[in-house]
This record gives sequence, structure tokens and C-alpha cells, in this order.
Amino acid sequence: MNNLYDLVVIGSGPGGYVSAIRASQLGLHTALIEKYQDLGGTCLNVGCIPSKSLLYSSKYFFFAKNHHHSHGIIYDKLSLDFEKMMKRKNEIVKKTNEGVKYLMKKNNIDLYNGIATFKKNHVISITDRKTIEDIQFKYCIIATGSKPISLPLSNFEKRKKIISSTEALSMDEIPKKLIIIGGGIIGLELASIYHRLGSQVTIIETMDRIISNMDHSLSQEIQKILEKSGIQIKTSFIIQDIVLLETNEISVYVKNKNNGKKMKYIGDYCLISIGRSPYTENLGLEHIGIQKDQKGFILVNDFLQSSVENIYAIGDVIGGKMLAHKAEEEGLYVAEHLAGQKPNKLNYNLVPSVLYTNPEVSSIGFTEKEIQNKGIEYNIGFFPMRILGIARASGSTEGFVKMLSHKKTDEILGVHMIGDHASDMIMEASVALEFRASSEDIYRICHPHPTFSESFKEAALLSFENKAIHM
Repeated sequence: MNNLYDLVVIGSGPGGYVSAIRASQLGLHTALIEKYQDLGGTCLNVGCIPSKSLLYSSKYFFFAKNHHHSHGIIYDKLSLDFEKMMKRKNEIVKKTNEGVKYLMKKNNIDLYNGIATFKKNHVISITDRKTIEDIQFKYCIIATGSKPISLPLSNFEKRKKIISSTEALSMDEIPKKLIIIGGGIIGLELASIYHRLGSQVTIIETMDRIISNMDHSLSQEIQKILEKSGIQIKTSFIIQDIVLLETNEISVYVKNKNNGKKMKYIGDYCLISIGRSPYTENLGLEHIGIQKDQKGFILVNDFLQSSVENIYAIGDVIGGKMLAHKAEEEGLYVAEHLAGQKPNKLNYNLVPSVLYTNPEVSSIGFTEKEIQNKGIEYNIGFFPMRILGIARASGSTEGFVKMLSHKKTDEILGVHMIGDHASDMIMEASVALEFRASSEDIYRICHPHPTFSESFKEAALLSFENKAIHM
């Protein structure tokens, strides 16, 4: 390997490996450093990919158990092989790991395994067991990601019953009773997995609603749907203590922040899902003067450049929306910028958020509350999924599409939806907002029938004229 590089990327998650590939494609001699043997970062190994594998497996099991009969599919002795389900998940992760390694080789990217530490602003020391190697670079992208935040009153190492999302994706048993602290996307997805597999799940959220970063209507609707399915959701509760009982159970003590009422919940496991913090350990940022904020996130400018001119940072380590696709777009931007191109800066308001519950939840643009706070007059197009023919045919009638548009210009300002295939449908909204389309523009486009996308067209007509064809 040549130890002098145009670009060195630290971290092989979606942001890191994508930026390395793009940089190499554009002619930069590129190296990627990863401290683990497996590439892909949190997303591939203990996040997006394993969680979606288990979400789909548990969805199929739940559907077979509760809904197949309505389709005229009758059978006896349905059973669950949890070990095989986990094995399938591990195989998917392994194959995806191998795919990323192949892409590194295909794109002539030098791969180093070890811990990267800055010695100077153009020199990195890589420690792999007892071997230390220095490499030089012109530019560097830090893409080291994040790790789960733990509560100060819990100890992940000593109390195996108190777990993070990492352990929750590699359980060797299905909890009888699972307590989840945190009603964000990660907490709700893991709640869905284990509830479908038979766990009694209780979610405890400090805020007054779950998925509080999304539109209020989405929070209300998905809470109603999840509670109807049997998941307990407790909002506005502050965690006071978590105790490991002699029975090997976990007791979680909480207090309602509104009325002071104290309660306790007992479970086999307690999952802490209260967010993630930036991972910057052992990087040696202090050696070169890279600045961080009070929470430890690396500070960057509009070009994703750190306080050290030739070093950039992307993804979870700089904060904002901690999403794989956001990190990818930042990585592409920096790679193209360093290669002398003129890429468009990422509009962070147009980064879609997706929750893979059943039904799925997705959102992009401004929430209704944000539009109100800006003092903008707006129209609402609200169309229930249950009206669609495809919803009835598939048995997926829950949810809606909510479109918010400017009252005077008709420009679409935000789209929020719950329903089957919402994770895919949000892309039509992404394109519409990116090109500043109006609700009339969407209404005038021919949508295929019968599909869930028809709900988007109907919501557009409602936003444009306060009329709909099918309601």
C-alpha cells in the first residue's frame, strides 16, 4: 500500500464507505480505516440492516398468527424458531459485510484495520493489536458514527438485563416482559419486533408524546395503533431508578412529571433507547485542535469542514438527524467537493425520516407546528388510507397521508404519512419538495391504480382545492 493518500476516511459506516467509493471514482487515491474486522458501521452491523431483518421476520410471523385466516389460508401448529430467525439475520449482515468489502476492492480503496489516531493534521497513526503504522494524507473525512447513550443510573457491562439496542438485536431468548425506555424510532421498532414475537412490551417516554420530532398527527396515530395492538405506552414519565431484583427481574421506578405520581414497572429486560452520542474516542482530536460542542459532536461549517482546514466530518459524529442516508449524502458532498466538483449542499429539512413499524411512518419537510411557528398560512390535504381499493385488497387500511402546502403559492411545505409502503412512498414527496412542486403539480400527475400512491394524489387535490375524488 502507498502510505501517501489524497483522502483518508475514518469509519466504514454508510457515510464513510460511500464517501470513499465516490472519492475513488473521481480520481482521488483513497484509504479507509476501520477498527473492526467487519465493515459497515452501526447501520450494517447493529442498526438498520439487522433491525429490518428482524422486523420483517416478526411481521411475517405476526401476520401468519393473526391475519392469514382472513385470506382463506388455514393451517395448524404454527411455531417460531427464534434461533433460526437470528441466524437468518446474522447471515444477511455477513453477506452485506462481504458486499462492502467487495466494493472497496472494486474501487481500488486501500483498507486498514485498526484504531486511527491523529498525530498531526496530515498524519494518522493506525494501531492494530501490537502493530503501529503511520500514513500521510492531504484530506481526511471523520465518519466514526455514534454509540447508544446510557442512563447514569444503569450499568450496561455488569447488568446483562439492562441492554442497549446492540444487545437487543442479538438476544438468545424472547423476553416475557420487556420495558423500553425511549419512544423514538429505535425504541418503537424494537418494541414492534418483540411484541410480535410474544413479549409484553411497555414503552416509557419522558416527552409528552412518542416520536416527538415528527408531526403531532403521526405521533397520535401510531400511538393509537400500537396501543391497540397491545403495546403499553407511558408518556411524560421521568426515570428515577432501575434496580436488578433478587428474582433476576428489572424494576423501573418512574415519576410522572406533570402530577408527580410515582409508579414502577417490572420486566425481564430493560432496553435503554434514549438516543446516541458521537464516537470520538482514541481519535486524538486534541492533538490537532479539532473543536467539539458541549455534547461532544465535531463542529463543522457549511462545507462540513472542521476547525482544521483539511479535515472534514460527516454523519452521526457531527449531530443532526442520525440517519444513514443523511450520512451518505454528506459523504458524497465532501468527496465531490474535494474532487473539484460543485455539488449542491444538502437541505437538511428535506432528509426523510422513516419508522418501520406496521404500518410504516414517514415524514419530510416542515411539521404543522413548525409552519404555524413561522406564521405561514397553509392548507392541509388529509386523506385516509382506508378509502383506497388497494388498502382493502391488501388488508392494510390503517394510516393516512397529510400534505401541507402554502396557502398563497401552493408550494408543498411538508408531507407526513402512515401506511403500508410509507417508507417507499415518501420518495415522491422528497422529489416534490426538492423541486418545490405545488400540490396542484402532484394532482396533475397520473398515478397508477390500484396503489397506495393514489393517496398522495388525493391528498394533493385536498390541499389544492379542498376536494377529493374518492371521499
